[in-house]
Amino acid sequence: MKELTTKKTTEVITQPAQSRRKFLMKSTAGVVITTLPAQSVWGACNASGLSGGSRTSETVCEIPLVVGGRSPGSWRVYVKSGNPSKNSTNKVRSMFSLGHSDNLTAAYCSVRNEITNMPNIILSDGMGAIPEATLNIETALSNTGGIWNLAAYYLNAYYGFYGDLSPYANAEEFVQQAWAVLYINNGGSVPTDYSILESSFTDGYVDKSNLPYGECS
Repeated sequence: MKELTTKKTTEVITQPAQSRRKFLMKSTAGVVITTLPAQSVWGACNASGLSGGSRTSETVCEIPLVVGGRSPGSWRVYVKSGNPSKNSTNKVRSMFSLGHSDNLTAAYCSVRNEITNMPNIILSDGMGAIPEATLNIETALSNTGGIWNLAAYYLNAYYGFYGDLSPYANAEEFVQQAWAVLYINNGGSVPTDYSILESSFTDGYVDKSNLPYGECS
């Protein structure tokens, strides 16, 4: 198993591909769902051709365009240990539309406990064209730059800041799409620049019903 590292810590680990995944692709005929072919990544996203024998349009993989998310800096407060600071409780208030009568400490701790206990997120097309990798949310948020944008992108989708994720079934499929496109756009190798995701971080908020259950431990 090959480890992909930054100067600070290991954040993503490659693994053999296992599951089958679908990717959103766009053509001149509109947006369609199609299975990523078991071929080179360039063939998957850059080869021209549509069904029915037409070879006049290109099929291009795209990152889902969304807004309303919170930046990595906002999510990073949830991976700090100890009692929450005033900045942390103010952050959970603004992110989850809490009032002065709500228990901000409990709300903060419920999010922190869920994030720090999240299993690794599997990143892959599942067909072998793009190597499988794992993303640890807590580790990624504990370091600045690069991969923490992908972690924030996932959490925004997970907690509903981006709204309806259709046609993706959940936040995992959503972030897998972004990872695959970043991989392809990086010449068929592990991406190092995640700045394109920053346009989705627009200081949105969600209803407090989106909070997970949990208390301070």
